[in-house]
Amino acid sequence: MVLEELEPSHVWRIFETVLAATPRSSKKEGKIRKAIKKWVATQQKKGNKLTITEDAIGNLCIKKNATKGMDNVPPIMLQAHMDMVCETDLKDGFDFDNEPIPIRIQENKEWVDADGTTLGADNGIGVALSLGLLVDEKVKHGPLEILLTVDEETGLTGAFELDVKKHDLRSNFLINVDSESTGSITIGSSGGGDTTFTRKVRRINPKRDESRVFYMLKITGLRGGHSGVDIHLNRGSAHKIVARILIELIQSVKINICEWNGGTKHNAISRESTIVFATNTENSGKVERVFREQRKLLKKYYSTIAYRNQEAIEPNFLMEWKKSKPKPYMSYKNSNEIISTANIIHQGVIEFSPSMKGLTQTSNNFSIVRSKNNIIEFVLSTRSSVDSDLESFRYALKEIGKFSGWKVIEHRAYPGWIPEPHGEFLQYVKKQYEQLLEEKVQLKAVHGGLETGLIGALFPDIQMISIGPRIHNAHTPKERLCIEDVGTLYEFLKRVLKNFK
Repeated sequence: MVLEELEPSHVWRIFETVLAATPRSSKKEGKIRKAIKKWVATQQKKGNKLTITEDAIGNLCIKKNATKGMDNVPPIMLQAHMDMVCETDLKDGFDFDNEPIPIRIQENKEWVDADGTTLGADNGIGVALSLGLLVDEKVKHGPLEILLTVDEETGLTGAFELDVKKHDLRSNFLINVDSESTGSITIGSSGGGDTTFTRKVRRINPKRDESRVFYMLKITGLRGGHSGVDIHLNRGSAHKIVARILIELIQSVKINICEWNGGTKHNAISRESTIVFATNTENSGKVERVFREQRKLLKKYYSTIAYRNQEAIEPNFLMEWKKSKPKPYMSYKNSNEIISTANIIHQGVIEFSPSMKGLTQTSNNFSIVRSKNNIIEFVLSTRSSVDSDLESFRYALKEIGKFSGWKVIEHRAYPGWIPEPHGEFLQYVKKQYEQLLEEKVQLKAVHGGLETGLIGALFPDIQMISIGPRIHNAHTPKERLCIEDVGTLYEFLKRVLKNFK
């Protein structure tokens, strides 16, 4: 084990040997469900009286009866998700379907991360903390329900399809273990929904004797990040940068797109984007000049010091281009419409909350560009803590797509979680946290989708909070988890369960 010396040891052991050791990308949770069920079976053989159920979509619920003297305490549900965002910056890629995550302890001994991939602490550490409570003989608790959902990262599918009757869920108090900052309690989150633009295009095979030159333009080196919690940081969107460069180019040059690809996850800010296009050979000088000018302007902007963290916005921004082999290309009309649409699509914050300072209320992320055969596709992810604002902006996107000749698909939206800062359960949890930390605890809402919104819709009377250890750079290969915070959160959960009446 890499993490065997960390405390609490059994929590880190679960994180390393069950979560990090098992492939668990979104929509491919079969192996992790099997691993967790095997872990439960092993605990049952050791005498731990656990029961487990699985619903049709793949959500798991593990239950344990109250410890001695706690039978009259109301049940509490802890909830986390099994899947993870799989991103890598390794030159040769990474086989997330078969390989364990290459976890490591950073040299400063303060953080755990992975070597060139996402760590999966979002939300593997939430699962590990929840399972750890089930096997710790020192933990006193009432009835426990541990709900582990599938496919949170790419559509909250598990929460959407949760079978309440199958799991016989009875808790009116829920702790979601999917937040990313110690010393605060999340009491609200945004809703969200994806929109896909798709269009058919006809590609023309290049002729041997035509006077054409082909270019590949590639944007790399961006920070990326979570399209909810990082959207306000002005980080570069690789697709929008490509669109900016090409919209400048087509003012004086006719081009024909061959292919355009970039981005892999709807909830990640695009870090890379590559486009191949053709133009007449006589335009080579203009193309090179526009590229050089745009690179100079972009590098200057992205080297600007960001106010919040005193770092350059995108210190590793890289814009490369080179001549490419001839490829089938789209018509000038199609190419122009595609570039114009990409340029119009909004990226970033649309509106900040008027009631919570600094909270993004509504945003949009230009997530993915895909082109294959005769199809090109844009995937857009919109979030808002106000459901009516969410639908209003998605309607505007739909109109943009229709006017530009795209087929528009609006995917199912999920609701937001409205904060209730005066709830009795929240006040109890806050008191326990402040006693442990010996300092005031912040209440906050996040501009990210949490499953609490959907679970709350299923249980109108449920009282919910969300907590978690510090996780930096979630959804990127720079993701890291604070070691000290894991111990702090575990002690906090033990206090909440022990003192609950």
